[in-house]
Amino acid sequence: MDMHTGTPGTPNRREPRSGAMNLLVFLALVPFDVFVGGYAWLAVGMEGWAASHGGQRPVLPVAEVAGSVGLLAAAGLAVCWGRYWGAAVIQFALTAVLMVWLLSAYG
Repeated sequence: MDMHTGTPGTPNRREPRSGAMNLLVFLALVPFDVFVGGYAWLAVGMEGWAASHGGQRPVLPVAEVAGSVGLLAAAGLAVCWGRYWGAAVIQFALTAVLMVWLLSAYG
């Protein structure tokens, strides 16, 4: 027994959201991105500052950076699940840029 309640002849697939809605979702995520990215930047900066004042080589705070990148990637996956694919692409791109920027200080 088919319980399809749609009208006959219409495909049963998920359509992407509009560009304006993608932009609004991205703008709504900006404070979260700044907060999480700022935390990772602060952790990396504090480690570098402490190492430079202690005469040691700085060590990347892996747990903080991985946790921050994981949160940003999870937000991107949630946005992708909601069919805001444009906002998800921007979210993943920002996550990649943050990761490259944080790792550039170590290497």
